[in-house]
Amino acid sequence: MTRKLPLKLCYTLILFVSFAMAGDIFRAKLYPEGEPDNLVYIHTNKITEIGDTTIFDHYYHTPEGQLHAHDQVVLVKGEPISNFLNFDIIEEHSSFVRQGDMAELSFEYKGKQKTHLRDLKTPLIFAPSQQYALRGYLEQLLKGETAIFYIFAPETVRLVKMKVQMLEGSQYQKPGCVVLQMKPNNFFIDWLVDEVYYVIDTETGRIMEQHGFSTIRVKNGDKWEFKDLDFYYSYE
Repeated sequence: MTRKLPLKLCYTLILFVSFAMAGDIFRAKLYPEGEPDNLVYIHTNKITEIGDTTIFDHYYHTPEGQLHAHDQVVLVKGEPISNFLNFDIIEEHSSFVRQGDMAELSFEYKGKQKTHLRDLKTPLIFAPSQQYALRGYLEQLLKGETAIFYIFAPETVRLVKMKVQMLEGSQYQKPGCVVLQMKPNNFFIDWLVDEVYYVIDTETGRIMEQHGFSTIRVKNGDKWEFKDLDFYYSYE
């Protein structure tokens, strides 16, 4: 895939916006991998459309109702303009702000901050907009082709190249769905970061389940740690 978002993909995404957004409001339950009885977060979302602007707000609450994280992405004509991810409980904040052909990336943890201006990489996908974007790739992926895009890796303050492909014979396979595997395109990063698996409804393009690496930390004793998580979605 070229650095610029193909026109066919842009048109596909725009067409889907008109009828899919309202049906993409969800409530998801999050569990550490292999711990189906240990509910750690409730994940919900809100989608706001104002003219050419679409705002995705994702919220992560503890089972007791405390807000753990707020992840917001702003798109204008389908292109990402900003992303702000705030974990107020653990004093962790990250941001992406587009500045022409550049991107200002920032990461702050417990008062220590680092900010870098990077070349903008496209196509660029964030967690709140991943369903919107993956739906646009679905026809391509169902043909067995590979999709390439970039994600924001906050702790390294970089835009990391990823690849997504359909996975046959997955343990997560279920009727009416396809399993997609996302992993870093770089071998070294792939060695450090676990893959993510998406269970996608082939009729609606909705993410029904998500398994693997997550940027959402889970409390373990007195520490907040990264864990592979299982996401289970239900839609309004």
